Amino acid sequence: MEEYLTIAEIASRLKLSPKTIRNKMASGELVKGVHYFKRKGMTPRFKWSKVQLWLENSDEATQEIAAIPLKRGSLLRIPLTAKARRTIQSANEL
Repeated sequence: MEEYLTIAEIASRLKLSPKTIRNKMASGELVKGVHYFKRKGMTPRFKWSKVQLWLENSDEATQEIAAIPLKRGSLLRIPLTAKARRTIQSANEL
């Protein structure tokens, strides 16, 4: 059964501060829809199995994520859907 944890619980398990977890969320290291979800009126909940995968091998955990360059050199990381994957493949074939 999947374990869902709050920011405080994740921070405690990883021996980090809650602020560090929030910073990783804001920077895109921890991705909404992949590592955590947030419903209206709730604090974010993290999937422990996805966080463990991210810890063990960040390349595997994030390979299904698209990175969109933004101004000032930052990246917007979003989960890559099947439709987006097909669009990228067809654009690469051109």
